[in-house]
Order: sequence, then C-alpha cells, then structure tokens
Amino acid sequence: MFCYWKHLLLLRFSKVVFITFTFVAHSFATLAVMPDGNSDELAHQRNVYKALENMVAKPNSAEYRRLREQLHGYALEPYIEQITLKRYPYLANQQKIDDFLTKYEGTPLDRPLRHKWLEYLKKKDLPELYLEYFSPTANVELTCQYLAYQLQGESNQQQVFEQASKLWVVGRSQPNECDPVFDAWQKAGYRTEDKVLARMQLAGNGGNQTLLPYLKTLLPKSKQYLADLWLSVRRSPSFVSRLSRFPQKYPEHEMDILQYGLGRLVWRDEELALKTWQGVLKRYQVNPLRQREMASKFAIALTIDEHPKAEEWLEKANHQQADDQIFRWHLAHVLKSGDWQHALDVIDAIPKKASQDLSFRYWQARAFEQLNAVDNAQAGYDLLSKQRHYYGFLASGKLSKSPTIVDRPLEFDPQTLAQIANMPAAKRAYEFLQLERFTQARREWFYLQSQLTEEQKLASAVLADSWQWHDRAIYGFSTTGYLDDIKRRFPMAYRTELQNHSEANQVDPAWAFAIARRESSFMTDANSSAGARGLMQLLPGTARYLAKKRIRSNVLYNPDTNAEFGTQYLRYLLDKMDNNPVLATASYNAGWRRVQKWIPKDNAMPMDVWIETIPFKETRNYVKAVLAYRQIYAQQLGQPSTLFTELAKMQLGGNEQLIELN
Repeated sequence: MFCYWKHLLLLRFSKVVFITFTFVAHSFATLAVMPDGNSDELAHQRNVYKALENMVAKPNSAEYRRLREQLHGYALEPYIEQITLKRYPYLANQQKIDDFLTKYEGTPLDRPLRHKWLEYLKKKDLPELYLEYFSPTANVELTCQYLAYQLQGESNQQQVFEQASKLWVVGRSQPNECDPVFDAWQKAGYRTEDKVLARMQLAGNGGNQTLLPYLKTLLPKSKQYLADLWLSVRRSPSFVSRLSRFPQKYPEHEMDILQYGLGRLVWRDEELALKTWQGVLKRYQVNPLRQREMASKFAIALTIDEHPKAEEWLEKANHQQADDQIFRWHLAHVLKSGDWQHALDVIDAIPKKASQDLSFRYWQARAFEQLNAVDNAQAGYDLLSKQRHYYGFLASGKLSKSPTIVDRPLEFDPQTLAQIANMPAAKRAYEFLQLERFTQARREWFYLQSQLTEEQKLASAVLADSWQWHDRAIYGFSTTGYLDDIKRRFPMAYRTELQNHSEANQVDPAWAFAIARRESSFMTDANSSAGARGLMQLLPGTARYLAKKRIRSNVLYNPDTNAEFGTQYLRYLLDKMDNNPVLATASYNAGWRRVQKWIPKDNAMPMDVWIETIPFKETRNYVKAVLAYRQIYAQQLGQPSTLFTELAKMQLGGNEQLIELN
C-alpha cells in the first residue's frame, strides 16, 4: 500500500541535487487530501453550525428547524443533536437519546450525553434505566451510583463488592455518593484490616494525609500508632531519625514509613539520613529488596549533591536488577570526576541489553579517546555517527564531519488517504480543526486511531501533515515507530513567524524551530500545568516582563505573538549566558539562575560531560533533544552548521572561555 522514498540526501551529493530534493519533498507535503465536499457549502455549514450552537434553547423554533435543514449531511451535525439532547435529557426524549447513544457508542459524542442522561436518571431515581444505560467510566460518582443500584437488585454482590474495594483502597477521599456502597461493603465484611493498612500506606506515601486520622479509627488499638507515625513523617521527614519512636511491634509496616521518610530526608539532610539508615539496619531485619531500593534513593540524592559518599552508594545500588537510571547516574558521577578508566568499568558492568543504548556506546568511545585507545574510539564514533540522534551527532562532531540525517518520506496513494479522510471521525476532526476547536478535534482524532490498522495509522499521520495539523502528524509517527520521515516529523511550521522574529532578535531560527518543536510540537493552543502557553510555551509572567507592560495571557495562543516573545526570551537568555546557546537552552527549561549554579567554578569541564551531568533529568533530556532538533532544522533551512563540531571542543567553567556556537 505504501513505499519509502529513496534516501537522496547523501554527503557527497551536489548542491543542485539537494535543492531538487527539497523542492520535491515540499511539493509532496503540500498536496493536502481533504474529506469530500464542496468547499463553499462547507464554509456555509460551518457558519450555520456556530449559529445553531447558540439556539439549542429553542429547538422547536422555526429558525432552528430552518437552519437544521441546511446542516443536513454536515460532519458536525450530530454535535448539534447532542448539545440539544444534553439540554433536555428528559424521559420524553428517551427514544431520541437511546437512538443517539446506540449510534455513537464509544465515540466522543457518547460520553457527555450519557453522563448527563445518567445524572437525570439518578435524580429521578430510576434504577432500571440507570443500569441499562450505564457504561464503565472514570467518573466515580456515576460508578458508585451504578454499584448502589446493583445492590438493590439481584446482581452478584461479590462482584459489586470487589469493585467497591478498588474504589475504597485509594490514597484520597471519595465522593459522598459512594458512602451507601461502602457502608454495605463494610457490613458484608470486606473492609478488612489489610485493606485499611493498604489505604493508609497510599494516603501516607504521597496521598491525601488528611485521611490518616480517619483510617486510624478503623484499626485495632494496637496498630493505631502506625497512623500517627505516618502523619508525623508526612509533616516532618526528620521524625524518622528518632528511632525510639518506632517500637518494632509491626516491623514491616514501620519499615514502609521509615523507607518513605528516609527517601525524603536524604534530600534535606544527607548525614542524618545516612546515620538513621545505619540505625535501621541494626534494629530491623531489612530484606534485600528494601536495601536495594534505599541504596538507589540514597545514591541518586548523594550524586546530585556531589556528596563524598556518592560513589559508595552508587556501587551499592548497582546490580543486575537495577534500572537504567542508576547506571546513568553512576556513569555521570564518574564522568564528572574525570576518571575515564572507571567510566569504562561502569559501562562494562551494565547489563548487555542496556549497554546497547547509544549514550553508553558514545561514552565508551569517549573513554577510549581519553585513554588514547585511538582505534577503539574511532571505531565507536564511526558506528555512532551513522545514527540520527544526539549521540550520533556528537560522534560526528568528534570526527569533524557533517551529521547523518536520513530522510525517507512515506508516500501513500491518494485513495488510501482519501478513504481515511472520509471516515466519520476524521471528517468531524477536520471540521473542528477548521473551526479552531482543537481539543474537540483531537478527541475525534484519538477515537479515529482506535479504528485504524497499523498501516492506516501511518497513513493518518501523513494525512494530518497534509492538513498542516503538525502535532497529530508528529504524534502519529512517534506512536507508530516510523521515525525516518524527517520533513513531516520536523515540519517548517509557522516558518514566517519564527524566522522573522528570530532575525529581529538575532537568534538562530533553527534554534527557535527546535524549541517550538520540543515545547509544543507546534500546538498553538498548548497549555501546560504550570501555565505555559502556546507555540514556544511561554509563561504569561515572562511575556509581561519582556513586554514591560500588561498583556492578556490569551494572546500567547497567537503564533505570531508567541514567536515574538519566545525569540525575544531566547535573546534575553543568550545575553545572560555569555551568548552560549547550550546554557541558554538549559535556561529555557530550568531558569537561568539555576543553570548558573550548575556551571563548574573551579575546573573546566567538557560541555558534553556537563550536559550529561545536569542534575535535573527533564532539563538534561531537554537540552539533548533541542540540540539534536536544532541540527536537523539547520539542514532543513539550508544553513551550514558546525554545532556539534564546536560542541565536541567546548569547555565550560573554570578559567576556560566559552566557545560561541555559530
């Protein structure tokens, strides 16, 4: 059904061939496959749809009926019906609701109406109808009402109580609607001591600590002290340092509390945590699994804080069952110390499967280079340099050659793309996209993916790209695992805005593209939990600081405004960081004041080592990704880039001067 384009971009190719390739790929990418329909009629129906949204309160009016006739056959017509039925979820409309829910079961049209209908049936206390229309949901209130109605009938009570157990044993409070079910569940003997202890651990270990006093009352007096211990440790982790407060009556449960408290205490007071742990080992029989878990927690905390005992705890944490994170932290610690032979020893100890990771392969070659094993280093770099990856680009920099960027665009026949484009969910997604209702568009697109074969999912990513729906295309290629369609995975989205503002603020446009790609995948409506918004994920406070005036937060959803402030912020960070974009990139993620604290003060450190040892995992991965993306976008823009060649030579900190990247 599809074939790969041949890889035309080779290092030995002439400039003429490169230009031809760019033109062909660009031409192909702009051939959008739209759902069937007359464009003028669709434009009219979009306006009618928006008008009808404001008229659902009067579904019997002549104007409403007149407009509904004009919406016949339009992809979003079911949403008008849904909105109307949601407004009037009455028994008089039961047949219409039933027909609608049957027709659109499982689609994004289903849940909002079903929930509204169930709430109405609950209010009217109609258990038979409620049970008939209920479907599994994440809504706890509706689920508890469903279980309550089941208990009123002749349903299998054991199954009901098993579901109730799952709802009760959580680390947070549940809504009042669940109380009747929980009361019956308790009377049936399902609220066992083990379940109370399990819920107490969930509440204590990161859950809602206000549950603990209530759970205490459910325990026998001999175990109530455990709730007090949990509450005290939640309030102050240093509470665990007074081991006399732990009577060893129920060692396993006490160890849960001690392990949680020490895991927090080590970030606040390493010496006290280490001393307390030695006391724990003398007082308790701690099983090997717990010892490994604590060793891992201590090792990471001590390594980040550059504690003298970090190496000792990293050695304890290293074992064949350890996760990759421990091996990475151990290697990072050794790299920072500059002990290259030890770095090789750490890599040799890594389980074979993990050792094939590109990062370990790069640092193995790096260690060989530092130890003057030139042939081994050259061979390692040469293999890595064929990879389109941060570490592959680093290896290319070490060899002073251009990075390898393989581009194999996918090509599907128009019939396949049209078939997907005309599926009902795809048509609804496309129409929401035209209306800039991005959240609703994505819901329909998510549902569409569940209806497709693996091959069709790939085709849908190509289709999304042809609609200029870049975030869905990027996500589609990522989830299907096809990563070689470079121009679709790294599109030149919002090129005018990003290039113009990059030039105005004297920053590399490839860098701006890389930041936008990493931050939002070009979702102009992106909104993070921290409040960052838009294309380059700017905080409103940052934008106001740059603008030196009050601005509305919503203007950051405008791609031109966002690119303006985003590139201005990049310039600001460059100025703060001595014009070094590696540090500025880290600052974009973690804040420039924090990054300045990470710069070594006494001795210079190779920049690749510094990146590898950034304390925050998120920032560390962010910097690697943005640098790699920047290299790819530099080639997309036709800009010669020595980014990784310079990075291979760069030193940071001490008396060394920063090498400016072009």
